[in-house]
Amino acid sequence: MPAIDWLVPELAKHYKLKIELHVNGEPRRFAPEVELVLFRIVQESLRNIGKHAMASRAVVTVDFTPEITVVIIKDNGRGFHPPDRIGDLAVSGKLGLTGMQERAQLIGARLSIKSNPGEGTTVTVEVPTTTEQPEHSY
Repeated sequence: MPAIDWLVPELAKHYKLKIELHVNGEPRRFAPEVELVLFRIVQESLRNIGKHAMASRAVVTVDFTPEITVVIIKDNGRGFHPPDRIGDLAVSGKLGLTGMQERAQLIGARLSIKSNPGEGTTVTVEVPTTTEQPEHSY
C-alpha cells in the first residue's frame, strides 16, 4: 500500500488526471513478488489510462477481506473492444494488458478486463489470501 499511496498522486499529476484511491478492510502484506506484481498492474493500468483512455477520472479500489484481496482500476475513458479471450490481447496489440495478465498468472491471481467503447475500462485483479506462491521450474 505505501507504494500505491505514492504512485497515485504521482501519475495523477503527470497525466493531469483525477485519481481517487479507496482502501477497504485491513491492509495486509504479501510476499515481495506478489506486492511487486500488484504494484506493476496498478502502475500499468494507470499509465494506460493516462496515455490511451482520454479519461478525466480514474478510481483505484483495494478491498482486503479475510479470503481475498481485490484491486480494481476503473476509468471514465473512451474504452475499447476487448477480445473474447484475454489470451488474445497480444494479437490485438494490447501488449501492456498482456503483460499484466502474465504477471497475475505468475502469482496465482486472476485478472479480468471489462471495457466498452464510450464507457471506460475496468481492470480487476483478485489475489486469494491463502494462495501459496507457485513453484518455478527452470
